[in-house]
Amino acid sequence: MTWAEQEFRVWHGIQSPEPPAAAFDYAEIRQMAQRMLETRRTRFPQLVAKGRMAPADAEAQIAVFAALAAEWHWMATGEGAPAEAEQIPAMREALDQSIATIAEIAREDRGFSAELAAQAEWVIAMAWHLEPGRRTRACRAQTFVLWRELAAEKEARRAA
Repeated sequence: MTWAEQEFRVWHGIQSPEPPAAAFDYAEIRQMAQRMLETRRTRFPQLVAKGRMAPADAEAQIAVFAALAAEWHWMATGEGAPAEAEQIPAMREALDQSIATIAEIAREDRGFSAELAAQAEWVIAMAWHLEPGRRTRACRAQTFVLWRELAAEKEARRAA
């Protein structure tokens, strides 16, 4: 497929390839999810102390991003567990808000820095994977089963 044939989608004003360019950069997406959580854990107490954010809102957002970070830790490594299914709508909403914030920053800065563009693609990729009908979680679960089976076979051959 040529660039001219590539399909694009607009996410809160940000044009991205369909599927997103970073859709399968699991390790980088995991790191982005962790950074998003750490940013909230660091900044929200300051916002609460200044009266710019309600404590309950800060706790709720941190909980959503903790679930998102856990989800992507599992998606990238197979360790831990994916987020609970009932957490997905809140994660999708939080990612939509994050994408809108990135778009606003780009508008204010009159464009994307390389770092902001990468962040946009990783956050868009997270949101894309959580869309209804995607089978990412089921496919990753099967991948981890196959990895374990291959590792067991390799170990059995080595022991023989």
